[in-house]
Amino acid sequence: MKKLTAALLLLALCLSLAACTGGETSDVPNKPVPTDSTLHKIGVIVYNTGDEEVIGFREYLQGYIESNFEMVQFLYSDSIQNEEQELAFIQSACDQGAEGFLSFLSQDLRAEVALCEQNSAYYLLASGTVADEDFDAVADNPWFLGMFGPGQPFEFQAGADMARYFLREKTGSRYFILSGGAAMGNEMHYQRTLGILDALSNAYGVNFVQSRQELAGTAEPLTLSLDKLTVTICPGYVSREEYLETAKETFLAGTYDAVLSVLPPADFVSAIGKTPLGVVDSYNTRNLQLSTDGMLKFVVGKYSSLVGPAFALMLNAVTGYAADFRDKGRAIQVVQGFWTSDSQEDYVEKYTLSTSAAMNAYNFDDLSRVVRIYNPDANLNELVALAEACSYRAVQARRGA
Repeated sequence: MKKLTAALLLLALCLSLAACTGGETSDVPNKPVPTDSTLHKIGVIVYNTGDEEVIGFREYLQGYIESNFEMVQFLYSDSIQNEEQELAFIQSACDQGAEGFLSFLSQDLRAEVALCEQNSAYYLLASGTVADEDFDAVADNPWFLGMFGPGQPFEFQAGADMARYFLREKTGSRYFILSGGAAMGNEMHYQRTLGILDALSNAYGVNFVQSRQELAGTAEPLTLSLDKLTVTICPGYVSREEYLETAKETFLAGTYDAVLSVLPPADFVSAIGKTPLGVVDSYNTRNLQLSTDGMLKFVVGKYSSLVGPAFALMLNAVTGYAADFRDKGRAIQVVQGFWTSDSQEDYVEKYTLSTSAAMNAYNFDDLSRVVRIYNPDANLNELVALAEACSYRAVQARRGA
């Protein structure tokens, strides 16, 4: 078994390397010629350049998309931690000729869209979730293209599914929850934390003193002990030193049977020892290693080429077809769910498909069919259908696997 595991790990890592280097040539034998050869600059707004998910998206966009869609150049932000930094990057990129932005975070959607409108640039949430009221506030603005992501129900389900896994495995009754930015307006982290608390309270038949909504949004570490259930909720972005140290101190002050993290645990993994870990994150090399080591038991995650259809929408917009890819004049909301793995073997299988250059989940052929400059018949319905066909089985079927 150890030899098999090592062989699978080596295969997955080799395929990952191929995805980074082999994507520089087209995977389409008879590649169509676009009707627009103008260079289009697109800004990419990220929260942490060292995050594995961010790295995966970047390898796909700059390594694969730029190489196959030669008229596109991506301008990447540094790690953005506040609204001032995001707005400064938007303006700077616009000054460099950016015509649109693929964003992987939103500090203040109204302000961001307003600044893009001032610069005649498009704004698209390429993979994420915001509150309904925030989306609706800008949905009619023609410079806001929309949002791709799991949405509130699937974010909630991701957290609940993770908790239910540990409940089924009878791992124990003492849970340490990393709630990330749930207290800081991060709707994704808030919904995931809420899902965890909902699943645990229902399974143990307990009612927390505070509402689950209040607990999910706690801004300080908080421990609750009810009957046979103990839960510690620890907020903050553990990729930042100040939050990391607080998380380590809080964890080491107690005893826990499982760690449930709604964000990449970063260097916090060094503090938890052999405590079983579950994460809502992405299919990446670090999680592959944690899974192989036996620490990571459950993963709910995205994969790098998941953002392909969002890029296709942006390319349609910057090449003059934005109005044709709106829903009755409004920005679109596209639901793209997660992949899930509850074993090392399953993780390796899905990771391999997610990173393979030869079996890319969203390749040039897929995307060019829904881009007007390649296909005059491309339309919104087909683009949305392609984006929503993102499940593991759908990708296997598309690649003939």
